[in-house]
This record gives sequence, C-alpha cells and structure tokens, in this order.
Amino acid sequence: MINIICHDDFLNKSIVSLIDQKKFFLKKNYSNKFFFQLKFFQEEDYLYCSIDDEKIKFKLPGSFDEIFEKIFDFVSNKYIHLNNFKYYPFKQLMKDDKKNTLFSEIQNKIMIHLLLNLDKGVEKIELIKNIWPKDKDIFLNKLDTHLTNLKNQIYNDLSFDLKFSSNSGILKLRIN
Repeated sequence: MINIICHDDFLNKSIVSLIDQKKFFLKKNYSNKFFFQLKFFQEEDYLYCSIDDEKIKFKLPGSFDEIFEKIFDFVSNKYIHLNNFKYYPFKQLMKDDKKNTLFSEIQNKIMIHLLLNLDKGVEKIELIKNIWPKDKDIFLNKLDTHLTNLKNQIYNDLSFDLKFSSNSGILKLRIN
C-alpha cells in the first residue's frame, strides 16, 4: 500500500529491505496499487522522505529505529477519503468530525484490499489467502463473518452503511 521511490539503487534497496523487516505495508513488486508514495533522496548528511508536498529529514548517520519511527508517524497521519470520512490505514481508524471507529487488524486488511481494488474488486479466495496466509483450508463463511462484523461496526459507530457486492467470487466495495 506504500510505494517507495528512490533514484539511488543502493539507497532504494536498503530502505526497502529495512522497512520490509518491520512488516510495513509495502506494495508488491508486481502490483501498481498503493495509497501513498514515499520519495527518498539524500543530500550531504541528510536523508529526506516526502509524500506529495510534505517532507521530513533525518541527520545521517542515524538510528534505523528512530528513522522508521518518524516515517511511521509521518505516514500514519495520511488518510484516504471515503465519502465524508477519513480512513487512516496505518492507524486502523475511520472517522468524521464527530465520531470514529477503530478496526481490528483483520478488518483493516479487508478495507485495505477493498480500497486498493476499488475498480475491479478482489477475488474472495485471494483475499482469504492474504488475510490468513497460514490457513490450509479456505472458508468463505469466515470471510463473510468478518465482512458482516466490519459493516455492522461502521454502521453502529459512524452511521455509515458500507456496501459490498459479490459476483462470481469477486468482492467489491460499492461507494456512492
């Protein structure tokens, strides 16, 4: 869900490797789907990270944990508009001016996959494999239960009727 751009190959590989070790939500190499694009560049003794027009800088050399923490804080405050709501994927939070709801890890993964695949939808089987990669058996009713719980939670906490459609095994988020 995050794309890394860095024109220095060594720096790019290092950043991707380190961020991947922290299980950050990086986009897959074969996918062009992401919410945010982090651009990294180095000038003299500083490393810069930017999203759109905002940027942060780090004095080098620096502690990876400190750099990662600042990057995580930076990205955590980014959101996606969903109707009249703001969805913060890294905070697992959806809110408006008055109310909010916190998602479980599974609910957040479902939202991420549905939003990243808003145009064509996502295959239920692939969604299940991404959410529960260690499960040997695929249970569609397990996913359906989590979808129902997510829909109910959003409605109860935000009075927003989240709608899904399913056709030929493809799950799609329907947004007005």
